This record gives sequence, C-alpha cells and structure tokens, in this order.
Amino acid sequence: MILVKSVKISAKKNIDLLKLVKEKYNVKGDIKSFSIVKKSIDARRSEDIKYIYSFSFETNEKEENILIKKFDNIEKYEVIPYCIPKLTDTDCKTIIVGMGPAGLFAALILVEAGIKPVIIERGKKCEERFKDVNDFWESGILNTESNVQFGEGGAGTFSDGKLNTGIKDREGRKDFVLDSFVRFGANENILYDSKPHIGTDVLRNVIGNIREYLLNKGATILYDTKFESFETKGDRIFRINVRNTASEDIKELECDNLILAIGHSARDTFEYLKNRIPMEPKSFAMGFRVIHSQEFINESQYGISYRDYYESLENSPYKLVYQGKERGVYTFCMCPGGYVVNASSEKNRLCVNGMSENKRDSGFANSAVICQINSKEFGDDDVLSGMNLQRSIEEKAYNIGNGKIPVSYLKDFFENLGYNGSVEITDEESDFSNAFKGLYVREDITGIYPDFINQNFSDAMCDFNSKIKGFASCNPLIAACETRSSSPVRILRNDEFESSVRGIYPCGEGAGYAGGIVSAAIDGMKVAEAIINKILND
Repeated sequence: MILVKSVKISAKKNIDLLKLVKEKYNVKGDIKSFSIVKKSIDARRSEDIKYIYSFSFETNEKEENILIKKFDNIEKYEVIPYCIPKLTDTDCKTIIVGMGPAGLFAALILVEAGIKPVIIERGKKCEERFKDVNDFWESGILNTESNVQFGEGGAGTFSDGKLNTGIKDREGRKDFVLDSFVRFGANENILYDSKPHIGTDVLRNVIGNIREYLLNKGATILYDTKFESFETKGDRIFRINVRNTASEDIKELECDNLILAIGHSARDTFEYLKNRIPMEPKSFAMGFRVIHSQEFINESQYGISYRDYYESLENSPYKLVYQGKERGVYTFCMCPGGYVVNASSEKNRLCVNGMSENKRDSGFANSAVICQINSKEFGDDDVLSGMNLQRSIEEKAYNIGNGKIPVSYLKDFFENLGYNGSVEITDEESDFSNAFKGLYVREDITGIYPDFINQNFSDAMCDFNSKIKGFASCNPLIAACETRSSSPVRILRNDEFESSVRGIYPCGEGAGYAGGIVSAAIDGMKVAEAIINKILND
C-alpha cells in the first residue's frame, strides 16, 4: 500500500478523487483499497481556497515501487493494527465508574478481551438524559444527577463532539477510537478530516449503539448509581459501596479492579477521594464564551465574497492565542454553527459550554476565551482549592443571573470594567437570541472573576481584533462563565496506571490525564490494557 501526500485541489470544483489520482500519477494497474487518509483546507488566499488531501491505495508491487521512486510525495504506507489479546481467565471483578469516553472505551477493550465489567453511571441513559437536559434549558430546574455533565456519554455528549487531538499515537489507539465511532454510527469523514467532529445529535445515537454492544458482550450497566466509597484489605481494593440516586438504597459490590473514569465535574467524588488516595491540584483555565454570527467568522476566514465561488465550504472554525506578561489567553472548544449551553451540574452554581449539532447550522459561532491559572494562585494549600475556586466563580455567575446565563455585550463589559483598550467598539447590538440553549439575561458580568482574569481577557480580545478584523470591534456577546475547561485535580497513579491503592485505576479527563473525547478514550484504553496485562502476567 502507498500514501500520496499533499494533493491540492481547488475548493471550487467537485472532483472524482479516484479518477484524479489515476490520471495525475498515470497509474496503469488496478487501484484497490483506495481511501482518503487526511483532508484539510488552505484558506490563506480567499480567491483560491484549496483542499489538501492525502490518499492511500494499493496496486501491484512493481508499480508501487515505480511510483515511490518517481514522485517525491508518494511513500510506503502501513496501517498500524490495534490488537486486543484474548483472555482465558476472565473471572476478575472489574468495575468502571463513569460512562464518558474513558469509561466507555475501557469497557470496549475489556469486553473484547473477554472480561465482563460492571459499569456504574450516576446519571441516566442518553434518551432519558436528553429529556432532562432539554427540560432544564427550558425551565431552569436542574436535575443534579442527570444534566450536561452527568449521564451516559459524559460531558462530551452535549458538546461539539470534536475528535481532534495532539496525542502522538504509534500503537493504533487513535484509529481504533475513530473507527469505533464510525462503526457505531458516526460519519466516515471523521476518519480523515483534519478537524473532525461528530455533533451532539449524532453522538447520542453512537453512544446508544455502544451501550447495546457492551450489553450484548456481557457487560452490566447500572444507571442512577453513584459511587460512594471503597474498602480495602491491606493495600488492595476488595469492595465498593454504591447508592441508587432514585431510591437511596446502598449496595455493596465486590471489586478486584476499579476504573475511576469520573469526569472533571464529579466534585463530591473528589471530596471523598481527597483523604483516601493521593491527589494534587492541577492548573487549568477559566473565562467567557464569546459569540459572533457564523457569517462574520466565515467572511473573516474565507473572504467577503466566498459564497460566490465556493458552494461546499463548511462553517469555519478559528483558533487564537494571546501571550500576556504573566499568562496566556486562548480560544478553547470553538464551536462553528453552535450554541452556548447552560452546563451546570450543582444547585445555585452556573457554568456554560459550547455545543453544536453535526450540520453546525445554528448561524452562530462561539468559543471559550480562557485565561491560564496556575495552581499556586488557587488561594490555599488544599488539594481541592482549584475546585473551590471554580465553585465560588459559578456561585457569583448564578447569583448575578438569578439562575440564568448572565451575558453582556463587549462594549458594556469594557465600560463597566473601566477598561480603555486599543479597540473602538461599535454601538451596534446584534440579535443573539437563538444562540443559546438555556435561559439567559443581560447583566453586568465584570464582578464574577478576579481582576487579573478580566484584564487579561480584555487585552486578549483587543489582540484578537488585529488577527481577525472586527473580532472585538463588532461588539460580540459574551457569556459567563466558562470554568470547566479541564479537571482542577490530578489523581496520582504509577507507570502501571494504578493509584497507591492496588486495583484502583484513575483515568480520563476527571483524573487529570486527558483533555477531550479522543484523549480520554485513549486513556481509558490504556488502563484497560494495563488490567489485561496484569491478568496475563499473574
């Protein structure tokens, strides 16, 4: 098999890719197993936007060798197979806490190896959770166990469903994750798009299909079931206690291996674990969601007249970074054609996130603009000081908006802050009423964050205005508060992925070892592999 790299094709044309490759490289033999390996876009020249493709295919070995010698952009290509060993001794009692990406992919690997795990999820299955979340967005009445953060699929189920990651993967795990998403219902383009995403509408169906597969392979899933505590014999776990969140019944489950895939919002679980296993505070970032019309972003990236020349360009994302004197500010989880959603999970506290559906067709673009916070700035030496800081910010946001998402136009924000930046902002106020999932209210939001976050956010917005003309001066809407960009703690583990208590395996974003859907899924896979290898070596 060979790889053809960096073939540029005008975005104005609809091209038969297989025919193009055959003609461009004068391939004489039959082309087999033709597939797109990567697709990206070069929009640096608005009058000549191009797609950049890489392809793989097979022909006869003689012709492949000729093509490799003749063309600099053709080389041998090998797909890394991901292999899961089969176990004969599968009688170990393995429990997974949490059904986000880390927990789900740990379960997938375990069932393929022959282990039948018990999965406990404090929230509900996707279909019921979706109803609870929509009811909350419409009424403001929060279910603290079934919401944007908690439930089957994890927090990523109500997000943009981004699948890009910077992880260097030589074992084939990333391909396994993407192939699995396609296998369970995602579009095939996630296999090659440079910035793949699923969308929350498709992701819900994918998660449901994974659930059914796990059940058919012998896994047990306990919904509305919250991890409460664990018990040990010596230095090893042997039992956990769980509580049914509906009936309040407590149940004991024997346990040889406990995978903690709890997510970054499981604050009550962090409080319990604080005195049981080693943890440390972890730096993270907080800020606001910034909302523009998607057409404004498209024109800034593709050119004012892009619709006259290009019919099939997708809504454009953007990525911006500002380095201040003491800290960085950057865009995070940018959602083209998305919504700002109320992502709260605790009573009397409020936070927001970005979400989009597969078509990204809301008409609005939103992104977190967040400021780095060092763990030394959390306020005290408590390992949960970062979490407590998050909570205090979210309480202020809740109180200012009286439970609704508090929003402000940037011009008002600057004026209320007394900030005299380098950008003159228009008085025009666009209508963003359809850019939200959840109730919102216009308020002065300058009192939510400490001064250093407001200042750095404001400086960054002025800097971004020079990178995307009009980014700040067009008077975008900003929403508070984006506090859960990542976990505020790291649950320590050794090289075999175990905590100091043998048999406990912290993993995923909540444990501080991942930063998105794919990286969390890969971390869950690694933990499952560690358990399998331990069984094989015992």
